[in-house]
Amino acid sequence: MTEIEGILMRKRALIRRLEERRSIRSAIADAKSRGKRPVIGELKRRGLKKGEIAVEVDAEEAARAIEEGGACAVSVLTEEAFGGTLADLKAAKLAVSIPVLRKDFIFDEFQIMESYVHGADAILLIVRFLSEQRLIELVNKASSLGLECLVEIDGASKDKLPDLSKIENKSIPILIGINNRDLSTLEVKLETFETIAPEIKSKIPESVPLIAMSGIASSEDATRMFNAGANALLVGTSIMHATDIKDKVRELVGG
Repeated sequence: MTEIEGILMRKRALIRRLEERRSIRSAIADAKSRGKRPVIGELKRRGLKKGEIAVEVDAEEAARAIEEGGACAVSVLTEEAFGGTLADLKAAKLAVSIPVLRKDFIFDEFQIMESYVHGADAILLIVRFLSEQRLIELVNKASSLGLECLVEIDGASKDKLPDLSKIENKSIPILIGINNRDLSTLEVKLETFETIAPEIKSKIPESVPLIAMSGIASSEDATRMFNAGANALLVGTSIMHATDIKDKVRELVGG
């Protein structure tokens, strides 16, 4: 094999890994079938709270630890305000075999293409910052590329949940996330999920997974969210601040 042939072979293998699509929804169902609590572990170097200590971590190593701990998917914060980059997304996708979510402030089709070429299997769309029309346009664009969408609501945006019947590609289901964090004050209350979940469940098909996000720090918190109707959890801060990422994920996954 010549050097050029070796380069081409390596390049083709890289592209195959990045273009492979994995389903978070299927991963949630698989975790449940194995008696595990579905947990999406988040690679997050820092939060937005003033004075919060940043975590020095290698994206590839952290993603692997999250997977080895039993998480059903990895979320990667790519916004630079959180210390993230698109390189982290690519590194995570190449390091693990579970689905990878890009978490960022996404409002443009270009960002969806960015997500696709860097290996994302799903993207986050925050209802609070998007009109219903824009949100549906972005869901449809992501769906056309085979990407799932985690549609996030909170206490202030729960009444803006879009009409899911307007999604063109019904074969690419969305997931609904309820953020326990108030994005205006950054205050976190687990009661937010408990209060909103029953109302949201009455508006969406039973097949749409409901994800509890933010403020989940212990196995007790995880149990509380599942008892309130969560199908899965998205956990970042408590995992990233743990002495051992893998052990912390194992604690939350349980089983």
